[in-house]
Amino acid sequence: MKKLTAVLCLFAAAACAATDQTPKTASAKAPAKRATIQQLTIPKGATHHPDGSWTWKDKKGAKWVYHQTPFGVVRSLATDKEVEKQPEQQKPPQPAAAATKAIDQGNTVRFERPTPFGTVKWEKKKSELTDDERRILDRQNAKPE
Repeated sequence: MKKLTAVLCLFAAAACAATDQTPKTASAKAPAKRATIQQLTIPKGATHHPDGSWTWKDKKGAKWVYHQTPFGVVRSLATDKEVEKQPEQQKPPQPAAAATKAIDQGNTVRFERPTPFGTVKWEKKKSELTDDERRILDRQNAKPE
């Protein structure tokens, strides 16, 4: 064990001596020049949209879309659909209760709700229904007048 420690110390001393003897050149002393990156900002004439984006038309006639991200402003070339997008065209999300189906099976009720991961199905006894589940069942069983 002592021999191993002595050999390791010799190697460490030799490695330190080798690094101290290397000549320093001018390129190693001078710091490298870094290119300055200009941070992107939203132009003053840009139009703000409700979805959080801005649109702007440059001198050449190109339409740009700007988005504020946690990492700064991002710019992309606009397509015609993005420029003409109106908030009225977007559908509001459908509440979960409106999309849920209730199927009466006597003493139990089977519920089915579509989700992005597939259809969720569950069954409950009529005596154990929550208020929301009871409303869904009543809405499904209501007779049109």
